[in-house]
Amino acid sequence: MNAEVLESLTRLADTLTKLNEREYHTGTIDGDDTTKDITEATAAMSLSSQQSTPSSNEQQREEEEQQTIGYWRSLPTEVTAAYQLLADGAEYIHATSTKYALVGKIDSHEGGNLALELRKGAQLIGTGTLLLFSPECGSSRSLRHYVKQSSRAVISSLLSLVRAYEDGSAQGNPNDGNNVGAQKTGAVWSACDGLRLKLPKGNRAAMRRELMIWVRDCNESIEEFDEMLALGPRDDDDDEEEEEQFSESEMKVARAAVNIMKCSKNTLGLVLKVCECVGESLDESTAGDENNKELLQLITNMHEVARRIGEGVTNFGVMLYPPLEASTNEEEFEQWQSTKASKTSRLDGEMDIPSLGSTSLGLQLEHQLHALAECVICIKKSELTTVTGEAIQTCYSEEVNDAVKKLMEAIPVRCKDSVGGVTSWCA
Repeated sequence: MNAEVLESLTRLADTLTKLNEREYHTGTIDGDDTTKDITEATAAMSLSSQQSTPSSNEQQREEEEQQTIGYWRSLPTEVTAAYQLLADGAEYIHATSTKYALVGKIDSHEGGNLALELRKGAQLIGTGTLLLFSPECGSSRSLRHYVKQSSRAVISSLLSLVRAYEDGSAQGNPNDGNNVGAQKTGAVWSACDGLRLKLPKGNRAAMRRELMIWVRDCNESIEEFDEMLALGPRDDDDDEEEEEQFSESEMKVARAAVNIMKCSKNTLGLVLKVCECVGESLDESTAGDENNKELLQLITNMHEVARRIGEGVTNFGVMLYPPLEASTNEEEFEQWQSTKASKTSRLDGEMDIPSLGSTSLGLQLEHQLHALAECVICIKKSELTTVTGEAIQTCYSEEVNDAVKKLMEAIPVRCKDSVGGVTSWCA
């Protein structure tokens, strides 16, 4: 029985691994049949239907539509049902794993029967996960990320537990000192508790969590590099190399980069506030309303740009440790040049982001400035309206409007500082 369950759990684990957080899941994964154990449970929910392959343009439009969240605060019935499946599965596994560990140690046959019960719990979790990845649930990319992470943790710990009894490493007699089963069971409990208690409930909670994580990462990077800048430039005449200090020529670009980090943190905080303002203006009682869809698309778009900002801080932060690498990256430079025009068009003539050369650090700083400008301009110039027909800007708080004004003034200053810093560094 254990071997049979191991095979099923392995297929389920592979299925969850292949789920793409960037888009909804509407069928089997890559044409594979790894969903065999759970498609029967999800077939009635229209999760296993296959459609003809669309053209590339149609596919692109569909992918863009799939990125749009289906709700903000109020959980639809389908989402509530999916969360209940996840909770039921986690609770069932939590309770059954305790009996499995106690019985399986002394009676492999009876333990195998309990392994079948563990599989039932795993199937509930698989079904709930696929539901939240379905278009019908309208889950955000953030929520899909967290549910995939949490469900995979449960299935992985369960695999480890069952495998320990299948290969005999957890077998033995009572009180024989072999606590492998207990350790594996503890890991299962921890993963189940994480799924039941720590998984964010709905799009708003998941998207806010990601935003706050990016803000935290910004704060940590700012603190670290501010301390390095406070050390001043290293003495290049000193035989002992100070690895944690910038050279005189690097100081200016490093300071400009840290200031971009600070600007990024403030922009992420702005997105957090704007999402709340726009979310408050939604009328989620009228499902399918076109105005609601447009406002939800605005929240989705802002969050995706915020993702580029949050991840961008990490991308150029890892390049900021001295000594800085000043060599050019021609391939990355050419790729950026091929997409730069479309990025610039999104700025709607409101701001001019300068070229920062062809070094990897310069290119990352330029990417970051584009993302910052795009995000703030999107908030400032959105032409959407509230449910009452007023411009969306009317729902912004005074704090939001002040932040938009300050950032519109700050980003050009950051651009100027970056040009001076890169020029001084690469001279």
